[in-house]
Order: sequence, then structure tokens, then C-alpha cells
Amino acid sequence: MKNRNFYIAFVIINILVIIFFVVQFTNAVYPLVGNDYSLFGPRLLDTLLHYKANGFSIEWYTPSFGGGLPAYPNPLQMQFSFQQLFTFFVNPYIAILVTSALYIMIGFLVTFFLLGEVLDLKPLSAILGASFFVANGFFIERLVVGHADKITFPLIVVPVFALFSRRIPAWLAGALIALTGAILLNSGGVYIGFMCFFTAIITIPLLYFFKPAAFNLKKMVPVILWGGILTILLCGSKFYAIITYMQTFPRTVHDHYFVTWYASIVGAFFQLVGVMTSLPFLKLIGKSSLVFVVRLTKWTGTPYGFWEVDSSISPVLLILLIYGIWIILSHKPHLEKGKFWQKVIAGFCLVISIIFVMQISTARGFFFDAVKDWPLFRSLRTNTRFIASFVLPLAILGVEAFDYWMKGKTEKRAFPAYVLLNILSLIALWSYYLLPMKIQGRTFEINPIVNTYAKIEAGAMFPVNKIIPAMNDYEVFEAQASNVTHHYDPLLGENSFLPLVHEGSVFEVQNGFYNMTDPTGYVFPKENHSKLFSLIPVSDRQKLEDFLNRRQPNWKLPTIQIVLDWASGITFILIILAVIAYLLRKQIPAVKSSSSANLIKPMVL
Repeated sequence: MKNRNFYIAFVIINILVIIFFVVQFTNAVYPLVGNDYSLFGPRLLDTLLHYKANGFSIEWYTPSFGGGLPAYPNPLQMQFSFQQLFTFFVNPYIAILVTSALYIMIGFLVTFFLLGEVLDLKPLSAILGASFFVANGFFIERLVVGHADKITFPLIVVPVFALFSRRIPAWLAGALIALTGAILLNSGGVYIGFMCFFTAIITIPLLYFFKPAAFNLKKMVPVILWGGILTILLCGSKFYAIITYMQTFPRTVHDHYFVTWYASIVGAFFQLVGVMTSLPFLKLIGKSSLVFVVRLTKWTGTPYGFWEVDSSISPVLLILLIYGIWIILSHKPHLEKGKFWQKVIAGFCLVISIIFVMQISTARGFFFDAVKDWPLFRSLRTNTRFIASFVLPLAILGVEAFDYWMKGKTEKRAFPAYVLLNILSLIALWSYYLLPMKIQGRTFEINPIVNTYAKIEAGAMFPVNKIIPAMNDYEVFEAQASNVTHHYDPLLGENSFLPLVHEGSVFEVQNGFYNMTDPTGYVFPKENHSKLFSLIPVSDRQKLEDFLNRRQPNWKLPTIQIVLDWASGITFILIILAVIAYLLRKQIPAVKSSSSANLIKPMVL
């Protein structure tokens, strides 16, 4: 019990230090924060108003932005997310920070269990590996710049753990996979969903080399079946709505980085080396940190900001990876005769997966050319983000090397080395303060969103009564307006988004139509006898008033959407009830055993 409490203490300390750093660093120049808080903050406010007007229901459409738009069908809308849940208690900015802290905790603990339970690593190695995975540059940069849809990154370890865990039943493992998918999808995390897949196809064959016994097909096949079926049921509603909306705005984009193969590989490598190793080194030799920023942009060929390319891993992890390479080179390869072909297959899958993810990350190569026009793939850009798919596999490789070093050593002898590496790894996080604030995208002042939230909590509902085309998303509420040209949405291009509304009152009538878009024309025009960019007719006055006052009008949905909505809701309730019943059933025998032991003890005495 003494050792167990000791390990628990170190887990808690690591989690708290990481949370403290990311919150402190994100608030470094408050009230100036990352620019994309101006994208997600207003969306969270808008859905909060919907809940206050309608209770718990789906927000299908919103009058706040773009002269009237779909809400739930938008892939970046996060109505059913922890970010949205926490806005019932705190403003959107704090809600995003609290959610990030929750995901850090979940990602850390699940990685700790993966390394300890599945790979049978020592607790100190598992703690170190969990820190390596969670405290990475990709996650830090997302939170700082305001990518609230991508702070779900720490959750990508959950499906891998669920697939291999020996302790949880197949149905529960499948439920964990489905719930993770639902959280990613409903948090706007399409990119993280792809990253989860990329991480899995690299990590799964890698695990086979370290723990072949973990591959129990009798357990894994039911997990995959349960996970697949529950994911379809749980995510079908949101996914169908998104696909329907994106048929109107397909967003076909492709990255192309005009650099050589050699430069792109060097760039990918230094994306992972990143801030935590490069900037302290440059500081040591008296060079500006901007040297690294300029070089990395040049190597990758990316036109995006630095926050889109940095996926820094800990310098301690780099040291352990180098040590691991030395171990491999200094020892003769050993293959069990009975496992030779299995490891050949695993090796082949691993190499193909690495090549595939590298090509997607660098936006070049035969794999990339083959899939770039597939549905969903064709709407992705900033491919450099996907290099973060290597963070979990590299963390596993690094702690395997550390665990190898610990073999034959007592815990007392190994402990000082762990403490040193752990402290250095955590201190390395503060290397981000060596990065000039001016290149971190901290250009948005959060006060308007905070102030609007306070008024909503005081009872303001901000009904819409006019169109002001050039107004920012975070300004529309207090102006009781909807905007057009300054609506911030990557899905709506300048040449594809052409609403017919004009500046002035929404009640102004021209040719039998009010000055407000009928949003059903974007997603379900057939069911509502509307068309793209059509306005609300004067015959639908009641629907207009309901819409402007944030009450959902009686606009029709296709039958398949209604069925999927009910399927998602019922599946979620059943999963939660099943998990509660499972936990209670596990707890009751433990209570009975404890009670029996207490009864027997006096009798023995």
C-alpha cells in the first residue's frame, strides 16, 4: 500500500504540474488570447442561449451568424461537448481551459494504464511515458491559439487502450471507443479523429513487438464489433447532419508544400524536436528563437503560422529514444522461431503505416495522391498537424528504453534517475516562454465574450432584429444582430457563401420575403420546400419570430435524420446505464468481501 500511494502521489503531481503550465501559459498575456477563441467563443455563447430558450434539445439553426445558418450540422459546432457543458457554470474561455484540464487528466491516466497494464512496464516508466504523451507541443499550441476543437488530442489513446485492456469486458471496451468517437465528433474534432486513426495504425503493430501476448483476437474482435456498432449508433446523427451540410459547401482543399523530399523529412523531424529542445539550445549558444521559427517554416514549406507546425516532444524523450537506438544497434536481433512470420507481418504493417502517415503529413507521395480526393480527406488542410500522430508511439518507444535500463536495478537505485528525468521533462515545458508572444497568434481580446456571457447569465437573451454585414461574431449578440461578411467559418468560402440578406431590419419585406435567410435551404431544402440562400417568406411570420427569439421553428427534418437522432440519444442513455450497472455490480462483491472480513476478524481474535 505504501508503494501504491507513492505512485499515486507522483501521478497527481505530474498531472497538476502539466495543467498548471498549460493554464498559466495560455493566460500569459490575458486578456489577449489566441485568435481562434473568436471562432469558438461565440459558438458556445450561441448554443448556451439556445439551451436557455429551449431546454435540452438540438440547436438545428441559429440566427446569430451569417444571416441565419445551420448550427448542429456544422462540423465545428460543439453543442454536445464538455466545452459546452462547462459554459453552464463558467464563461466559454474558462470552460475551454477546464475541459483541457479534464482531457489532460484522462489522457495521462489512460496512457499510464496502457503502459502498465498492457505492456507490463514498471509504474515509474508508465508515469514518465504518460507525461511524454500528454505534455506535447501539439496540444499546447492548440490551446494557446484557441483551437478548442483540437484539445481532445489526449483522448486518442483511449481506443488503443480499450482494444488491448485485459481487465474490462468487450462491450465496455467498445463503449469506450464509441464514447471517444462521439466526444471527438461533437467537439468539432474531425482532425483529431483522423489523428486517432493514424496513431492507432502505427501503435498497434508497434505494441506487437513489445507484447505479442497482448494480441488476444478472441477479445479484440468483439471489441471492434461492439465499438463499430455503438459508434455508428452514437455518432450517426451528427455525422449525417454534417455530411448533408457539406454537400452544399464541400470545402475541397489540398495542401502542397513546395520543398524537396529531403527538406520535408527534415522538417517533420524538427516538428517533433520542436520548441522544448531547440529553443533552450539556441538560448545557450546566444541565438534568437526566431532562427528556429524561420528554419522550420522553410523546411516544411508551410504557409501557416508556427503553431501549426510545432509538435514538440520532451527533450528527455529524445534522449531515451537515442538510448533505445543504441541498445538495438549494440545487441544482436532476436526473433522467436514461433513468432518470426507474425513479427514480419507486424513489421510490414508498421513500415507501411509510418510511410502512409508521413506522406499525409507532408502532403506528397503515392499514398497521399491515392486518398486525397476521398470523402472527408479532400476537406483537410494544414497536413503538417498530422505529424503529432507519432507522439504516442514515440512515447512508448522512449519508456520501453527506460524500462530496459531499469531491469536488474532495485527501485531505490532507479528512483533518483526517474526523478531527474521527470523533473527535467516538466521543466522543459517552460521553454515555450522563450518563444516570442507575437508569433503565437495571441491577437484576440477575450473581454467581449466574457462580458456577453455575464449578461446572458443575468438573463439577457439577445434576440436578433437586424442585419449588420461587417460585424464580428463576438459582437453580434449585444448588437442584437446577425452578420454576413465577417462571419468566421472555414467551411464557408468567399465565393460559395452568398446570402441574399442586406443591411437593415430583419422585418423589412421585399418581394414577399423577410430580410433573414431560411436556413433549411442549406441542409434540408426538399423537406421544407426551400432552396439555397432563400429568404423566409412573409407567410412564415411565426417561424421568423421564433427563430429570431432563439426558439426552434417547426422546420421539418428527413425521416432518416429523426431516426438517427433518436438512435444516438437512446444509445447514449443505454451506455451510461450499462456502465453504472457494471460499476455497481463490481462494487457490491467488494463491499460484501470487506464486510465478511470485518466479521471474521473479531471471531479469529
